[in-house]
Amino acid sequence: MTYDVVIVGAGIFGLSTGRELARRGHSVLAVDRFGSGHPATSSTGASRSIRIAYDHSFYVDLALEAIESWRRLEAETGRAILHLTGQVDLGPQRKLEDLVRTVRAAGAEIDEVSTAGLRRLFPEIVLSSDEGALFQRQAGTVVADIGMLALLEACDKAGVVYAAPERVVRIEPGAMVAVHTERRRVEAKQVVVAAGPWTRDLLADVGLELPLAPAIAQVTFLDAPALVNRPGIAEWRAHGETGIYGHPVPGVGYKIAFDAGAAGWHPDVEEWQPDLTEEQAILEWLAQRMPLVKPKVSRTQRHPWTMTPDIDFIVDRWGQLVVAGGCSGHAFKFGPALGRLVADIVDGSAAHEITRLDRPSLKQAAPSPSTPITR
Repeated sequence: MTYDVVIVGAGIFGLSTGRELARRGHSVLAVDRFGSGHPATSSTGASRSIRIAYDHSFYVDLALEAIESWRRLEAETGRAILHLTGQVDLGPQRKLEDLVRTVRAAGAEIDEVSTAGLRRLFPEIVLSSDEGALFQRQAGTVVADIGMLALLEACDKAGVVYAAPERVVRIEPGAMVAVHTERRRVEAKQVVVAAGPWTRDLLADVGLELPLAPAIAQVTFLDAPALVNRPGIAEWRAHGETGIYGHPVPGVGYKIAFDAGAAGWHPDVEEWQPDLTEEQAILEWLAQRMPLVKPKVSRTQRHPWTMTPDIDFIVDRWGQLVVAGGCSGHAFKFGPALGRLVADIVDGSAAHEITRLDRPSLKQAAPSPSTPITR
Protein backbone atom coordinates (compact mmCIF):
# COMPACT_ATOMS: atom_id res chain seq x y z
CA MET A 1 0.00 0.00 0.00
CA THR A 2 1.16 3.56 -0.71
CA TYR A 3 0.92 6.68 1.47
CA ASP A 4 2.07 10.25 1.15
CA VAL A 5 3.93 9.89 4.45
CA VAL A 6 4.81 6.97 6.70
CA ILE A 7 5.81 7.91 10.25
CA VAL A 8 8.06 5.46 12.06
CA GLY A 9 7.31 5.91 15.75
CA ALA A 10 4.03 7.07 17.28
CA GLY A 11 5.25 8.87 20.38
CA ILE A 12 4.84 12.57 20.98
CA PHE A 13 6.78 13.50 17.82
CA GLY A 14 5.05 10.92 15.65
CA LEU A 15 1.44 11.43 16.73
CA SER A 16 1.71 15.22 16.66
CA THR A 17 3.22 15.07 13.17
CA GLY A 18 0.64 12.59 11.89
CA ARG A 19 -2.25 14.71 13.08
CA GLU A 20 -0.83 17.86 11.52
CA LEU A 21 0.00 16.22 8.18
CA ALA A 22 -3.40 14.57 7.93
CA ARG A 23 -5.11 17.87 8.61
CA ARG A 24 -3.09 19.34 5.74
CA GLY A 25 -4.45 16.69 3.38
CA HIS A 26 -1.68 14.09 3.38
CA SER A 27 -2.42 10.37 3.60
CA VAL A 28 -0.51 9.17 6.66
CA LEU A 29 0.43 5.85 8.22
CA ALA A 30 1.91 5.90 11.74
CA VAL A 31 3.68 2.69 12.81
CA ASP A 32 4.92 1.97 16.33
CA ARG A 33 6.86 -1.00 17.61
CA PHE A 34 5.08 -1.25 20.97
CA GLY A 35 2.19 1.20 20.84
CA SER A 36 1.91 4.83 21.87
CA GLY A 37 2.78 5.42 25.52
CA HIS A 38 4.20 1.93 26.14
CA PRO A 39 6.64 1.75 29.12
CA ALA A 40 9.53 1.00 26.74
CA THR A 41 9.09 4.32 24.95
CA SER A 42 10.07 7.90 25.64
CA SER A 43 6.46 9.13 25.63
CA THR A 44 5.29 6.99 28.53
CA GLY A 45 4.18 8.08 31.99
CA ALA A 46 1.63 10.21 33.77
CA SER A 47 3.11 13.69 33.45
CA ARG A 48 5.71 16.03 32.01
CA SER A 49 6.72 19.55 32.98
CA ILE A 50 5.92 22.48 30.75
CA ARG A 51 7.52 25.93 30.93
CA ILE A 52 8.30 28.94 28.80
CA ALA A 53 11.61 29.90 30.42
CA TYR A 54 14.54 28.97 28.20
CA ASP A 55 17.83 30.63 27.40
CA HIS A 56 17.19 30.41 23.64
CA SER A 57 14.37 32.20 21.82
CA PHE A 58 13.58 29.14 19.67
CA TYR A 59 12.36 27.21 22.71
CA VAL A 60 10.54 30.14 24.28
CA ASP A 61 8.56 30.69 21.08
CA LEU A 62 7.91 26.96 20.66
CA ALA A 63 6.71 26.67 24.28
CA LEU A 64 4.29 29.57 23.86
CA GLU A 65 2.96 27.91 20.70
CA ALA A 66 2.73 24.57 22.52
CA ILE A 67 0.51 25.95 25.28
CA GLU A 68 -1.91 27.31 22.69
CA SER A 69 -1.75 24.03 20.77
CA TRP A 70 -2.46 21.92 23.87
CA ARG A 71 -5.41 24.19 24.68
CA ARG A 72 -6.83 23.66 21.19
CA LEU A 73 -6.43 19.90 21.61
CA GLU A 74 -8.25 20.11 24.95
CA ALA A 75 -11.13 21.93 23.24
CA GLU A 76 -11.20 19.43 20.37
CA THR A 77 -11.21 16.29 22.54
CA GLY A 78 -12.82 17.48 25.78
CA ARG A 79 -9.85 16.15 27.77
CA ALA A 80 -7.98 18.10 30.48
CA ILE A 81 -4.29 18.05 29.54
CA LEU A 82 -2.67 21.15 31.04
CA HIS A 83 -2.37 21.84 34.76
CA LEU A 84 -0.66 25.24 34.82
CA THR A 85 0.33 26.25 38.34
CA GLY A 86 3.48 28.14 37.34
CA GLN A 87 7.11 27.25 37.96
CA VAL A 88 9.83 28.39 40.33
CA ASP A 89 13.37 28.51 38.90
CA LEU A 90 16.40 28.44 41.20
CA GLY A 91 20.05 28.42 40.26
CA PRO A 92 23.18 30.38 39.32
CA GLN A 93 22.58 34.08 38.77
CA ARG A 94 23.84 33.98 35.19
CA LYS A 95 21.38 31.21 34.28
CA LEU A 96 18.50 33.11 35.84
CA GLU A 97 19.49 36.29 34.02
CA ASP A 98 19.56 34.41 30.70
CA LEU A 99 16.07 33.06 31.35
CA VAL A 100 14.70 36.50 32.19
CA ARG A 101 16.26 38.08 29.12
CA THR A 102 14.96 35.56 26.58
CA VAL A 103 11.47 35.26 28.06
CA ARG A 104 10.95 39.01 28.21
CA ALA A 105 12.36 39.44 24.70
CA ALA A 106 9.58 37.11 23.54
CA GLY A 107 6.99 39.34 25.18
CA ALA A 108 6.16 36.84 27.92
CA GLU A 109 6.20 37.26 31.69
CA ILE A 110 8.72 36.03 34.21
CA ASP A 111 9.30 37.60 37.62
CA GLU A 112 12.14 37.77 40.08
CA VAL A 113 10.82 36.84 43.50
CA SER A 114 12.10 37.50 47.00
CA THR A 115 12.36 34.90 49.74
CA ALA A 116 9.09 36.21 51.17
CA GLY A 117 7.46 36.10 47.74
CA LEU A 118 8.62 32.53 47.21
CA ARG A 119 7.24 31.58 50.62
CA ARG A 120 3.82 32.74 49.48
CA LEU A 121 4.06 30.84 46.19
CA PHE A 122 5.59 27.62 47.51
CA PRO A 123 5.87 27.65 51.33
CA GLU A 124 7.51 24.22 51.48
CA ILE A 125 10.66 25.37 49.62
CA VAL A 126 13.71 26.43 51.64
CA LEU A 127 16.20 28.85 50.06
CA SER A 128 19.79 29.38 51.15
CA SER A 129 20.78 32.95 51.98
CA ASP A 130 22.55 33.55 48.64
CA GLU A 131 19.94 32.04 46.32
CA GLY A 132 17.68 33.94 43.95
CA ALA A 133 14.44 32.73 42.42
CA LEU A 134 12.21 33.34 39.42
CA PHE A 135 8.55 32.62 38.86
CA GLN A 136 6.89 32.00 35.50
CA ARG A 137 3.12 31.76 35.40
CA GLN A 138 2.84 29.94 32.05
CA ALA A 139 4.23 26.67 33.36
CA GLY A 140 3.30 23.58 35.29
CA THR A 141 2.29 20.16 34.06
CA VAL A 142 1.24 18.33 30.93
CA VAL A 143 -0.86 15.34 31.99
CA ALA A 144 1.07 13.19 29.55
CA ASP A 145 -0.99 10.01 29.42
CA ILE A 146 -4.14 12.05 28.80
CA GLY A 147 -2.29 14.11 26.19
CA MET A 148 -1.29 10.95 24.35
CA LEU A 149 -4.87 9.66 24.39
CA ALA A 150 -6.10 13.00 23.06
CA LEU A 151 -3.54 12.92 20.25
CA LEU A 152 -4.54 9.37 19.32
CA GLU A 153 -8.18 10.46 19.15
CA ALA A 154 -7.27 13.52 17.09
CA CYS A 155 -5.16 11.41 14.72
CA ASP A 156 -8.03 9.01 14.19
CA LYS A 157 -10.42 11.88 13.56
CA ALA A 158 -7.99 13.42 11.05
CA GLY A 159 -7.67 10.13 9.15
CA VAL A 160 -4.25 8.89 10.26
CA VAL A 161 -3.90 5.12 9.86
CA TYR A 162 -2.37 3.78 13.07
CA ALA A 163 -0.53 0.45 13.25
CA ALA A 164 0.76 -0.90 16.57
CA PRO A 165 2.34 -3.00 17.81
CA GLU A 166 4.27 -3.36 14.57
CA ARG A 167 8.04 -3.17 14.33
CA VAL A 168 9.78 -1.43 11.42
CA VAL A 169 12.87 -3.45 10.55
CA ARG A 170 14.19 -1.59 7.52
CA ILE A 171 13.75 1.61 5.53
CA GLU A 172 14.71 1.46 1.85
CA PRO A 173 15.02 4.77 -0.04
CA GLY A 174 14.21 4.76 -3.75
CA ALA A 175 11.81 6.33 -6.23
CA MET A 176 9.33 5.63 -3.43
CA VAL A 177 10.56 4.89 0.09
CA ALA A 178 9.87 1.31 1.10
CA VAL A 179 9.19 0.70 4.78
CA HIS A 180 9.57 -2.93 5.79
CA THR A 181 7.91 -4.11 9.00
CA GLU A 182 7.82 -7.56 10.53
CA ARG A 183 4.48 -8.06 8.77
CA ARG A 184 4.51 -6.20 5.46
CA ARG A 185 6.01 -3.72 3.05
CA VAL A 186 4.50 -0.27 2.49
CA GLU A 187 5.63 2.63 0.31
CA ALA A 188 5.58 6.38 0.79
CA LYS A 189 6.69 9.54 -0.92
CA GLN A 190 8.38 10.55 2.33
CA VAL A 191 9.14 8.90 5.66
CA VAL A 192 9.36 10.64 9.03
CA VAL A 193 11.70 8.80 11.39
CA ALA A 194 10.50 9.59 14.91
CA ALA A 195 11.52 6.36 16.57
CA GLY A 196 13.05 7.74 19.77
CA PRO A 197 16.07 5.70 20.89
CA TRP A 198 15.63 3.30 17.95
CA THR A 199 16.22 6.19 15.51
CA ARG A 200 20.00 5.89 15.60
CA ASP A 201 20.13 2.31 14.29
CA LEU A 202 17.35 2.75 11.73
CA LEU A 203 19.14 5.72 10.20
CA ALA A 204 22.57 4.08 10.35
CA ASP A 205 21.18 1.28 8.18
CA VAL A 206 20.48 3.78 5.39
CA GLY A 207 23.82 5.54 5.75
CA LEU A 208 23.00 8.42 8.08
CA GLU A 209 25.20 8.18 11.17
CA LEU A 210 24.12 10.47 14.01
CA PRO A 211 25.75 10.97 17.43
CA LEU A 212 22.71 9.95 19.46
CA ALA A 213 22.97 8.48 22.94
CA PRO A 214 19.93 6.63 24.30
CA ALA A 215 19.66 6.92 28.08
CA ILE A 216 17.40 5.70 30.86
CA ALA A 217 15.77 8.41 32.96
CA GLN A 218 14.09 7.92 36.32
CA VAL A 219 11.22 9.84 37.91
CA THR A 220 9.69 9.54 41.37
CA PHE A 221 6.07 10.35 42.17
CA LEU A 222 5.33 11.50 45.71
CA ASP A 223 2.03 10.72 47.37
CA ALA A 224 1.58 14.36 48.40
CA PRO A 225 -1.93 15.66 47.59
CA ALA A 226 -1.18 18.98 49.33
CA LEU A 227 1.33 19.78 46.57
CA VAL A 228 -1.04 19.24 43.63
CA ASN A 229 -1.61 22.97 43.19
CA ARG A 230 1.94 24.09 43.95
CA PRO A 231 4.16 25.40 41.14
CA GLY A 232 6.69 23.25 39.37
CA ILE A 233 10.35 23.65 40.27
CA ALA A 234 13.59 23.72 38.31
CA GLU A 235 16.81 23.80 40.28
CA TRP A 236 19.55 24.63 37.78
CA ARG A 237 23.15 23.85 38.61
CA ALA A 238 26.47 25.11 37.26
CA HIS A 239 27.10 24.09 33.65
CA GLY A 240 27.79 20.36 33.40
CA GLU A 241 26.19 19.52 36.74
CA THR A 242 22.92 17.65 37.07
CA GLY A 243 19.92 19.73 38.07
CA ILE A 244 16.59 18.69 39.58
CA TYR A 245 13.06 19.37 38.45
CA GLY A 246 9.58 18.67 39.73
CA HIS A 247 5.93 19.44 39.09
CA PRO A 248 2.48 18.69 40.47
CA VAL A 249 0.60 15.62 39.24
CA PRO A 250 -3.21 15.72 39.49
CA GLY A 251 -4.53 12.74 41.42
CA VAL A 252 -1.09 11.87 42.81
CA GLY A 253 0.82 14.78 44.33
CA TYR A 254 4.25 15.71 43.03
CA LYS A 255 6.90 14.32 40.68
CA ILE A 256 10.64 14.90 41.21
CA ALA A 257 13.67 13.75 39.25
CA PHE A 258 17.25 14.45 38.34
CA ASP A 259 17.73 16.18 34.98
CA ALA A 260 19.98 13.44 33.61
CA GLY A 261 19.65 9.83 32.59
CA ALA A 262 21.96 6.84 32.81
CA ALA A 263 23.46 4.20 30.55
CA GLY A 264 21.77 0.84 30.11
CA TRP A 265 19.23 1.25 27.33
CA HIS A 266 18.70 -1.86 25.20
CA PRO A 267 16.40 -1.96 22.15
CA ASP A 268 14.54 -5.09 23.27
CA VAL A 269 13.93 -4.24 26.94
CA GLU A 270 10.29 -3.35 27.52
CA GLU A 271 10.47 -2.08 31.09
CA TRP A 272 13.21 -1.05 33.53
CA GLN A 273 13.11 -1.62 37.26
CA PRO A 274 13.68 1.45 39.49
CA ASP A 275 17.17 2.31 40.66
CA LEU A 276 16.62 2.52 44.42
CA THR A 277 19.95 4.27 44.99
CA GLU A 278 18.87 7.10 42.69
CA GLU A 279 15.46 7.18 44.35
CA GLN A 280 17.14 7.62 47.74
CA ALA A 281 19.34 10.40 46.38
CA ILE A 282 16.34 12.36 45.10
CA LEU A 283 14.60 11.90 48.46
CA GLU A 284 17.70 13.28 50.19
CA TRP A 285 17.46 16.35 47.95
CA LEU A 286 13.77 16.63 48.91
CA ALA A 287 14.67 16.53 52.61
CA GLN A 288 16.98 19.51 52.16
CA ARG A 289 14.90 21.56 49.74
CA MET A 290 11.43 20.80 51.17
CA PRO A 291 12.00 19.46 54.70
CA LEU A 292 8.32 19.69 55.64
CA VAL A 293 7.21 17.38 52.79
CA LYS A 294 6.73 13.79 53.86
CA PRO A 295 8.87 11.54 51.60
CA LYS A 296 6.09 9.09 50.77
CA VAL A 297 6.79 7.51 47.38
CA SER A 298 3.80 6.55 45.27
CA ARG A 299 5.93 4.98 42.53
CA THR A 300 9.25 5.33 40.75
CA GLN A 301 9.53 4.68 37.03
CA ARG A 302 12.27 4.56 34.39
CA HIS A 303 11.96 5.26 30.68
CA PRO A 304 14.30 6.15 27.80
CA TRP A 305 15.21 9.41 26.15
CA THR A 306 17.82 10.21 23.51
CA MET A 307 20.60 12.75 23.96
CA THR A 308 22.28 14.84 21.27
CA PRO A 309 25.70 16.45 21.87
CA ASP A 310 24.19 19.94 22.23
CA ILE A 311 20.90 18.87 23.94
CA ASP A 312 18.93 20.29 20.97
CA PHE A 313 16.44 18.38 18.84
CA ILE A 314 16.96 17.14 15.29
CA VAL A 315 14.17 18.14 12.91
CA ASP A 316 15.44 18.24 9.34
CA ARG A 317 15.32 16.57 5.93
CA TRP A 318 17.72 13.94 4.62
CA GLY A 319 16.64 13.09 1.11
CA GLN A 320 13.19 11.52 1.28
CA LEU A 321 13.50 11.06 5.03
CA VAL A 322 12.66 13.63 7.69
CA VAL A 323 14.39 13.07 11.02
CA ALA A 324 12.40 14.01 14.11
CA GLY A 325 14.29 13.03 17.21
CA GLY A 326 17.05 13.70 19.68
CA CYS A 327 14.46 14.63 22.29
CA SER A 328 17.25 15.07 24.90
CA GLY A 329 14.71 14.70 27.68
CA HIS A 330 12.79 17.93 27.08
CA ALA A 331 10.60 17.44 24.00
CA PHE A 332 7.26 16.16 25.30
CA LYS A 333 6.03 19.49 26.65
CA PHE A 334 6.07 20.99 23.14
CA GLY A 335 3.50 18.41 22.05
CA PRO A 336 1.37 19.49 19.10
CA ALA A 337 3.78 22.32 18.26
CA LEU A 338 6.33 19.65 17.34
CA GLY A 339 3.89 18.32 14.77
CA ARG A 340 3.76 21.71 13.07
CA LEU A 341 7.54 21.91 13.12
CA VAL A 342 8.00 18.51 11.44
CA ALA A 343 5.09 18.93 9.01
CA ASP A 344 6.62 22.18 7.76
CA ILE A 345 9.78 20.24 6.83
CA VAL A 346 7.72 17.56 5.08
CA ASP A 347 6.00 20.31 3.10
CA GLY A 348 9.29 21.82 1.98
CA SER A 349 10.27 24.42 4.57
CA ALA A 350 13.87 24.77 5.71
CA ALA A 351 14.79 23.60 9.17
CA HIS A 352 15.54 26.09 11.93
CA GLU A 353 19.29 26.43 12.48
CA ILE A 354 19.06 24.94 15.97
CA THR A 355 17.52 21.67 14.67
CA ARG A 356 19.52 21.22 11.44
CA LEU A 357 21.36 18.02 10.59
CA ASP A 358 24.44 19.92 9.39
CA ARG A 359 25.03 21.90 12.58
CA PRO A 360 28.58 21.57 13.94
CA SER A 361 27.66 19.71 17.12
CA LEU A 362 26.38 16.73 15.15
CA LYS A 363 29.88 16.23 13.78
CA GLN A 364 31.02 15.38 17.31
CA ALA A 365 31.00 12.02 19.05
CA ALA A 366 27.85 10.89 20.79
CA PRO A 367 27.53 12.32 24.31
CA SER A 368 27.51 10.29 27.49
CA PRO A 369 24.02 8.93 28.24
CA SER A 370 24.32 10.68 31.63
CA THR A 371 24.81 14.14 30.12
CA PRO A 372 22.63 16.61 32.08
CA ILE A 373 19.84 18.54 30.40
CA THR A 374 20.90 22.17 30.31
CA ARG A 375 18.03 23.63 28.26
